[in-house]
Amino acid sequence: MHSIFTILDEATDSAGPDLISLANLKLALGIADTSEDATLAAAITHQSRIIADYCDRRFGLAQALETFVFDPGEYLSARQALVLKLFPVVDVLEISTLGATAGGWHFDPDSGRLWLGAVPAGSEIAVTYAGGYDLPEEAPARLAQAVILGVNEGRTSGTRDPSIQSVQHGDTRISYFTSATSSASPGYLSAPVIDLIRPYRRLTVA
Repeated sequence: MHSIFTILDEATDSAGPDLISLANLKLALGIADTSEDATLAAAITHQSRIIADYCDRRFGLAQALETFVFDPGEYLSARQALVLKLFPVVDVLEISTLGATAGGWHFDPDSGRLWLGAVPAGSEIAVTYAGGYDLPEEAPARLAQAVILGVNEGRTSGTRDPSIQSVQHGDTRISYFTSATSSASPGYLSAPVIDLIRPYRRLTVA
């Protein structure tokens, strides 16, 4: 099974991707002047996109059409849920299965899981719905904190990959001992950032 995700409507002031405002980031980092505003704004967007990619989801508020396509021989059991890409779900507007409107469905708004009952093999399920957070104001505190931490790590480490904990040249060895860089993952997400955003990863099996 795979899904085809299409944004139908979105407002530029709530669609994201920024998970925190520039003003709140500067307040958290204790920055009072405006000399770094452009750099910090770009860093917010960069970190927010990395976090969204890691979580395999879009966080900004939008109306979307998501079509789930089942391969031949693949079906949806009565107890299995589809996981919508855009959540928390604000409203499910329409569900169609094999061209007919489906009935008897229910969903969990917070997780984006949608239960339809049994669906035959080879079906296509089209879900029109609205979901996501009104960004940046409604971004969960853990996601906003992850951006703050990620931006601050970038400012303190410069261009160094946080997964690099030591550098040696000849007899000289430089080691980096900061909690932010321990157990860092590919993609420039450190262990503390991953700990913050892990609960917001999109489920792939329901």
